[in-house]
Amino acid sequence: MAEGLKMFYARHERDKSRRIPVAEIEQSDKKGLICEFCDAKIDCVKAHQRNGKNISAFLRLHKNESHRSNCGNIVKSAINALVAHSQSIEDGKPLIDNGESNFIFRMNVLIDATLASKKAKIAMDEEINPEEKVRKRIRYQKAEKCLSDYFNTATGVARIRSKIEESTDKKSLSDLVKIVYDGKQISWNDFFYDEERYPVLFKKADKIKHPVAILITVKHQQKHVKTAKNEFYSLNGDVCVLENEDKTKDYFSPALTCNDETFFEKFQPGDEIVIVGNVRITTKPWIEGKTYKNLNFSIINKKQITRIKD
Repeated sequence: MAEGLKMFYARHERDKSRRIPVAEIEQSDKKGLICEFCDAKIDCVKAHQRNGKNISAFLRLHKNESHRSNCGNIVKSAINALVAHSQSIEDGKPLIDNGESNFIFRMNVLIDATLASKKAKIAMDEEINPEEKVRKRIRYQKAEKCLSDYFNTATGVARIRSKIEESTDKKSLSDLVKIVYDGKQISWNDFFYDEERYPVLFKKADKIKHPVAILITVKHQQKHVKTAKNEFYSLNGDVCVLENEDKTKDYFSPALTCNDETFFEKFQPGDEIVIVGNVRITTKPWIEGKTYKNLNFSIINKKQITRIKD
């Protein structure tokens, strides 16, 4: 594997002005591909399966190549750009603050903003006086905009983590961004979970009090679910299968639900997406020897989700 982030756009030595999505790279163009931000040579990794999981095509550094020190496809530059952007648009306490030699991801800022948005919506919905309702609607819209900006930053930093392959880059990220919840530092392993770590998340879920980030591969397009009591939209991810010593199997299945049809509409099967939110687990025996262990996320804000290739 190579250092630097997984990439989904390239340029070509023949035309450095053109930005090429990985899906549009022709076989004849695979020689001569360079990074979209610097001139480092890169390779195209075609779509494949690994441990039963579908891996979408992506780009990585060519062997013995290095990105320039300020390239947007290295961890430090990507984080610096994200923090600069977030601090320019966030209205209120910054979610990621400057530390002495690193950045501090303050989880409680995100939690407080979520609660403030919920309270503002309840106050708006319960208000009877028309003039007061207008004022409370404006307050709710401001709170929701603030929450969207915070989620945009949170999913942004999780997306950077999802693009990392090398352990040295994982260490660079953990050194650069410290995550703090209730005044205590939490590890990146307690915040970010890829497909291989679904069983770990399921085991820890009941004790986790803060939002987590999870990487999923979309299994199918969103479904519209309508029952006598409820109506919602769902999106499921590929499962992680764990075989136990007694030969029974556990299927760890991520499931997203929301009440807005626009939240999931752009996601297609095979898309890799990152979600930041609170996890809730359920267990459902399926057939003899097979049990579904569900990782459920209720999506309340569109910015809780992002594709890693965007």
